[in-house]
Parts: sequence; structure tokens; C-alpha cells
Amino acid sequence: MRLKSLQIEPLGLGGWESPLLEFGHRTTMLFAANGSGKSPIVRMLASALGFPNNFRAEILEKCSTVVLHAEVDAKPLTIRRAIEAKNGLFYATIDFDGEQTEHHSEASFSASLFQLLGLRLP
Repeated sequence: MRLKSLQIEPLGLGGWESPLLEFGHRTTMLFAANGSGKSPIVRMLASALGFPNNFRAEILEKCSTVVLHAEVDAKPLTIRRAIEAKNGLFYATIDFDGEQTEHHSEASFSASLFQLLGLRLP
């Protein structure tokens, strides 16, 4: 899998969004002053890949969705993961090569992503 870009969508009119962060073809490095948002970007990437959300309250209150664009075997992959602030519900979609699946649990999401990548579940 090759990561292509990451973007954060706002929650409501006063929400926070990010510009499109495009990853380098081989390597992407983040350089910025302390407190400028490097850690939330890495956490958003992990969240898009199915890891538990671990964000500060202000991010949970201002951001709705993380969108990851990637390629698998030269086919487009888009993962959209909701950043749920209130009740901890899981919701994500995987759009691979034009076919979309919805996931309401981490287990379903992980199984689908592992299968798509040709990996065995641990």
C-alpha cells in the first residue's frame, strides 16, 4: 500500500479542517515547531488505519472525519473514518477500486482492510 494523502474534515461551520497533506513518493518528514500539530497528524493517520482514536478534546469537538487516500496494486483506496466525540461509536468506509464497504466496528474494518492487503488476521 502506498499512502497518497491525508485530510481532516470539519465538524460543522466552526469546525477545523486541514489542507490536503500529500505524502512523498518514498518518504515524508514532518518538521515544525512544538505545538504546531505534528502529533495529531500522525494520530489521524493511525486512526484512518483502524487504531483507536486518541485525540485532545478540542480536536474531537472540531473535526468530523479523517480521509486517507492510498493505492494498493495501483488501484485507488480511500478510507474515511469518523472521529466520534460523544459516544465512542465506530464508523468507517473503505472505497477500493470503486467498491465501497461500510464498517460499524473495529473488527469488521480490520478484517476488511487485512483482506484487501492480502494479510492474515492476527
